[in-house]
Amino acid sequence: MTRPVAPGGLLADACARLAAAGVDSPRADAEWLLADVLRVPRGRLILVDEVDPRAATAFEAAVARRAAREPLQHILGRVEFGAGDATVVLAVGPGVFTPRPETELLLAWAVASAPPGALVADLCSGSGALAVGLAAARPDLRVLAVELSASARTWLRRNIAAQPLAVARRVAVVAADVTEPAALREAVVAQAGPVGWPVDAPLDLIVSNPPYVPLRVGDAPTPVSPEVRADPPEAVFGGDDGMAVIVPMLASIRDLAAAGAPVGIEHDDSTGPAVARALAAAGFDDVRATADLAGRPRFATARAPGSTDHRAGSGEC
Repeated sequence: MTRPVAPGGLLADACARLAAAGVDSPRADAEWLLADVLRVPRGRLILVDEVDPRAATAFEAAVARRAAREPLQHILGRVEFGAGDATVVLAVGPGVFTPRPETELLLAWAVASAPPGALVADLCSGSGALAVGLAAARPDLRVLAVELSASARTWLRRNIAAQPLAVARRVAVVAADVTEPAALREAVVAQAGPVGWPVDAPLDLIVSNPPYVPLRVGDAPTPVSPEVRADPPEAVFGGDDGMAVIVPMLASIRDLAAAGAPVGIEHDDSTGPAVARALAAAGFDDVRATADLAGRPRFATARAPGSTDHRAGSGEC
């Protein structure tokens, strides 16, 4: 290719190729890839008259990667995530779970539910989508981002460091297993305490997007897309029934949360009733189900055991 080409033809060819490869959103993905190659916002592609040969070649290479079902976010190296006007850009790639749009609903709930000056925890933080999103949307919040995986914590720390200082300094990273209450509390004291976290104060809100996909459906392995297979399996699957992390994590939430603190847990669309039963059995109050935009059960909310008159938040650090 030696001459500039029209973007319309490139996009049409790419769209057809991606559709044939089984990509769910071929046109949108093709536009994202071309915008990335040209270093322009996707919405401004309509103003592009021609694409030079070097950019066209780079675009074709990116399309080939997407047609092989490499996640779009891995090719771009980033994903946008947020609630309302507070959208953050998160770096993602191999070794960390790519945040999905459905989790933005949990973020929006948490932004609206956190009391003023709240101390918040994001359990199974991964790339930091919920932790960073909360800190960006609410400048009065302080957030614990708890993540067990070393590779995921590398991405988590990178994403926190990429935020403005006013956001980054309100997020503390803790390496811990959320299913071990005593070890988790010790980790909070040892790792967040030295950076100014009030380790004796209970948390005013807790959110989690834990591994929750069941390993099996009946007698067969759960079918997942190539894009899901690109995520770390330990960040996707929650045991045979999808509850292997959620159930023991509830003890940690009880241990850390203030009485009556709001709790939000994302779950598989097949496990909503099981999550509700587990919350009720663990003594949580006001258990409610929330559906995603497609009408599928997506996250459960509840209040931590005890009185709903919990303490005021401790303010920004």
